Amino acid sequence: MTTHTRVAALVLLLLPAAALAQTPAAPASPLVTEARGKVRVACAADVQKYCPNIERGKGERRACLQAHETELSDSCRTARAERAAAKSQSPE
Repeated sequence: MTTHTRVAALVLLLLPAAALAQTPAAPASPLVTEARGKVRVACAADVQKYCPNIERGKGERRACLQAHETELSDSCRTARAERAAAKSQSPE
């Protein structure tokens, strides 16, 4: 077997594994989705106050809120705790 043939065979062998590795994650459960919405509403003022220049996505806003955990409103802290509980119960 030539080197070119071996490389081609290896690529064909690994191609399905690469496709499986890129399968999208399962959608969030309804409980997690609902809890996420509650966090957005309950923490809106806290986000404006402590994290005004941080865009959604990549966990940066969540990290900012975590850094200000002791300063957050009670409703925001409660909503975040409920979201964490919903996420831990979700089969994701």
